[in-house]
Amino acid sequence: MKYKIALLVFLIICCGDNHIVERAASDYFPLQEDSWWLYGNGSDSVFVEVEPADTILQIECFPVSYNGAARYLAKSDESVSQYVLKIYNHAGTDYTVLEDFIIRIELPFIEGNDYHHVLRDSIYVADQLITAQYEIIGSVVDFAHESAYGDVYQVEITTIASMVTDDTSITDTSGVIEYYAPEIGMIRFRDATSEYELIEYSIP
Repeated sequence: MKYKIALLVFLIICCGDNHIVERAASDYFPLQEDSWWLYGNGSDSVFVEVEPADTILQIECFPVSYNGAARYLAKSDESVSQYVLKIYNHAGTDYTVLEDFIIRIELPFIEGNDYHHVLRDSIYVADQLITAQYEIIGSVVDFAHESAYGDVYQVEITTIASMVTDDTSITDTSGVIEYYAPEIGMIRFRDATSEYELIEYSIP
């Protein structure tokens, strides 16, 4: 009897609010060549497409094109990471200040999970110290079951990129809210200008 009670408690914990069993069996971030998603807001559209795999810094990644602008993403069991390259131009020559992968999304999704990852590096150019920093602050803020998509997770991501020289400091901050469904990926997102809903998609 004691073993049956222990087993019941274990199943309740494993199948509770964070839906561990479902998340382990589902792929909330299908990242494979020739997959595509079309989003719209009534007057504008965003076409997202996964291009053939590439290798950067000895890491296999996929160029994910947003209306032609590529973002290089690498996926593991623990995260989806994004390639970051920060360049400083001096006298017509580009110098690489920062180059690495940073965790953009922590996996698996767990409601209430907050995370913070930072890349920082510096070089000297013409006797001047140039420092670059790239920062991602993320949070899985909500979970809800939607009849059309199943168990959907809402993720808020803030990106802070900065470049500091002896006489200037430039910081660019942006934020996005993304919603992910199992076996589909992102079904909607909201940036500083509008909210976009999934219209159609194809995953080989």
